[in-house]
Amino acid sequence: ENYPVTLFLSREGYFKKITPQSLRMSSEQKYKENDGPMQEFEAENKDELLIFTDKQQVYKVRVSDFEDSKASVLGVFLASQLEMDEGENVICMINPGDYSSHILLFFANGKAARIELSAYATKTNRKRLTGAYSDKSPLVCILPLTEEREIAVFSTEGRALVFNTALLAPKASRTTIGVALMNVKSKHSLERAMYVEDSPIKNIARYRAKSIPVTGALLRDEDREEKQMSLMD
Repeated sequence: ENYPVTLFLSREGYFKKITPQSLRMSSEQKYKENDGPMQEFEAENKDELLIFTDKQQVYKVRVSDFEDSKASVLGVFLASQLEMDEGENVICMINPGDYSSHILLFFANGKAARIELSAYATKTNRKRLTGAYSDKSPLVCILPLTEEREIAVFSTEGRALVFNTALLAPKASRTTIGVALMNVKSKHSLERAMYVEDSPIKNIARYRAKSIPVTGALLRDEDREEKQMSLMD
């Protein structure tokens, strides 16, 4: 059966699938102490999901594999449900649609990779794909990309850059190490990335890069204000 749902993923890897009717009755999400929201987006019950983890693995599931849930419960702990390896943590969930679009992967060393989602399409019903992305540097963030858009990237040094995704050429290989995006000093790293409209940056022109790699500009106070992220923190 196909029907609309909203999917929720917490920072500690708890997953919920909630119908619009249930959300209208109660929308305040329950979380464990010290946990909180990481992702929320609308989907259909028949959609597929790609669950990326910090062990270079991706798990392929269907939304319909999960029971409908409520805001008042913690949800399903994905590490147990998907029989993940010990110590394996969920980084992100992606709705691949028809596998015709791309994803952006951002690594701690300042590199970024634009990978065609078709690289994750399988003819067999395999649940787990190893070698889901490069292991040369820790993966910081994944963003789905259906059209060219501007992305804001932040480093632990307090710098930021804004770039257009057209600067990144798509790769068919899942394990590409990516291209240099942000020059980070040895003690620092790329910390997070988000769509520019979700970022706290007000003066976008100050941080915009015409070419890459760049060091980025130091963040001004007015561009640091924390905003609630709808997709990824």
